[in-house]
Amino acid sequence: MPVAYENIKVMVQKAAALASTMLEQWPAAKSPEVSLTDEVERARIEWHLARRYFETVTDPDLIDYAIYNLKATERRYSYLLKQVRQETSEVI
Repeated sequence: MPVAYENIKVMVQKAAALASTMLEQWPAAKSPEVSLTDEVERARIEWHLARRYFETVTDPDLIDYAIYNLKATERRYSYLLKQVRQETSEVI
């Protein structure tokens, strides 16, 4: 079991490093107000990270978490896309 624990530990560290790198590269907002399109992009990135985490996780308990996280990020992304579509149709 220690080998499995070490593998999980390494995968979680890699996921954290990837997320940290992506957040560092994220452009700083010019104003405290975040636009809806920025939120959509951030949600897309979070969804992508959740999918990558789900594809790499092997521990049964972490698989449950990965599924939950993947569904949550996907729903948030879908919701924000729907909001953008509604805003766009109101403007036209």
